[in-house]
Amino acid sequence: MKTRSFRIDKRYYAYLRLVSDIKHALTQALAEEHAERGLTMADMARVLDVDRSHISRKLSGETNMTLETLADLAYALGRPVRVSLPPRDVESRQSGE
Repeated sequence: MKTRSFRIDKRYYAYLRLVSDIKHALTQALAEEHAERGLTMADMARVLDVDRSHISRKLSGETNMTLETLADLAYALGRPVRVSLPPRDVESRQSGE
């Protein structure tokens, strides 16, 4: 039974890490677009026809990040989304992850 619980915990951790990586990539992209062309959260909100607080909540993690949310935010940033599933490295394979 403990092994199963441990696997669930690892699975949930993988989910949290993915969401964190996505939010980091989005905030980094916003910072770059702001520096390059002055894009703000208010500008993104206008593109998506939502309130600026909606953008802020999505980027801060206050609400659930869905694929639709990711696509919307990337669209508002004017950037494509790229997905990569690289093979596990040797160390991960040996530890059984």
